[in-house]
Amino acid sequence: MKKDKIFISIASYRDPELIPTIEDCIKNADKPNKLVFGILNQFSKEDEFNDLSKYEKKKNFKIVHLPYKKSLGVCDARYKIQQLFDDEEYYFQLDSHHRFVKGWDTKIKSTIKDLKKSGSKKPILSSYLPSYNPYAKDEDRLIDVWRMYIDRFMPEGPIFIFPESIKNWKRKKPEKTRFLSGHFIFSDGKFCKECPYDPKLYFHGEESSLAVRAYTHGYDIYHLHRPWVWHYYTRETGARHWDDVSKWEKLNNQSFKRYKALLGMDGTKRRHLPKFGLGKERTLEEYEAYAGIRFKDRKVHQYTFDRKIPPVPKKNFEKQFVSEFKYCIDVHKPSFTEKDYDVWVIAFKDKDGKEMIRLDANQEEVDRLLNEDPKDDFVRLWRQFETSDLPAKWLIWPHSKSKDWMPIIEGNIPIEL
Repeated sequence: MKKDKIFISIASYRDPELIPTIEDCIKNADKPNKLVFGILNQFSKEDEFNDLSKYEKKKNFKIVHLPYKKSLGVCDARYKIQQLFDDEEYYFQLDSHHRFVKGWDTKIKSTIKDLKKSGSKKPILSSYLPSYNPYAKDEDRLIDVWRMYIDRFMPEGPIFIFPESIKNWKRKKPEKTRFLSGHFIFSDGKFCKECPYDPKLYFHGEESSLAVRAYTHGYDIYHLHRPWVWHYYTRETGARHWDDVSKWEKLNNQSFKRYKALLGMDGTKRRHLPKFGLGKERTLEEYEAYAGIRFKDRKVHQYTFDRKIPPVPKKNFEKQFVSEFKYCIDVHKPSFTEKDYDVWVIAFKDKDGKEMIRLDANQEEVDRLLNEDPKDDFVRLWRQFETSDLPAKWLIWPHSKSKDWMPIIEGNIPIEL
C-alpha cells in the first residue's frame, strides 16, 4: 500500500471545468504531494479548453485521452480510470466540476479514520454535494450538506434518487445512508478493486446498484457531515454524452436489462455478474432490510419514503411497504392546439388495455402546465398512485369548451426493454 496517497478518479466529458477543478483540488490540499490523479479526458478537437499538456509530464498524473465519439458513457469511463489505480491508500471519485475547502484532504481522511475507530471496518463517505457556481464568488457557495433519498422506481427499473438539505446539519459525525453518489466517493483504495464499476451500465442505476454492491461487500455508507467539497450541477457550458452520441439510447436500454438481472426485478431471474456482481459479506436481502427497499416487486418501506436514517426498524417491518408508481408524462406542446381547455382526462392502462386509474387535470392545472415555462417545448405532467401492477400505457383526452372532445394522445410506458 502507498501510505497516505489518494488516488483521485476524474471522468471528464468535454468539460471546461476540468482544469479549474484540478487546480482547486491541488491548491486547497494540505498534502498535494500525496495526490495521484487518474483522468479520462473524453475530448473533441473542436474544444479549446482542456489542454492538459502541463500535467502530462508529472509523475502523479495518469491521463488517458479518448475521442468523445468513442465514449461509452460514465460507468465505462470510471471503470477505465480504476485500471490506473496503483495501490494508493485511498480512493477518491469525483466528476470534473468541483471546488474544495482548504485542507479538504486532512479533513476527509480524519473522518474515515474516526469512522473506523467507531466500529465501521469499511466506511465510505458519499453524498450529493452542495452546489457552486463557477461564475460566482467563493463566498456565495451553498453552505449546507445534503442527503440522498429515493424519489421513485423508474419504469425501466432503476431507483431515481433526489437530494435534500439535512436540517441542523452541524453535527459531529457523518450520517448513515442507503445510496452512493457517483460524483463523490471517498474510501479505502481497495474499494475500486473489490467493487469495480460495471462498464456495461450507462447512467441511470449507476448509484443505486453500486450502493447495493458496496453494502454486500461489507462497506458502510455515510453522508459527509460538513461542506468540504462542492459540485457544479447546471453545466451551462460543456457537452453531455447523450447530446453527442446517437447510440446512447441503445447503451441505456442494455444497461436497464443488466440492472434488472443484477437485482432480480420484474420477473427477471437474478444473475451473478462475474467481477461486477454482489459481494459475499452481506446478502441482497440484508441490504433490502437495512435500506427499506425491495427490488423484486418495487416496494419501498414507509420509513424510507419518510427519509429517515437507516437501518429500518424491524417492528411491523413487512406491513409498512408501499407500492407506488410515479411517472412524468411528457407531451410536445404543439400537440395541444386549443386555448380554452377546461379538463384533460388522464388515465393509465395495464398491458391488456384495461383502465387502472383516472387522475384528471382540471382547468387550473391545464393552464399552469401550458404556461409555466415558455422555454420548454414540452408539457411535463406528473402523476403518482399506489399499485401492485405496473401500467403499460397512459392517455390524455383533452376537452375544449368551444370544440368539445379533442383527439386522444397516448403513449407507452417503457417497462419491457
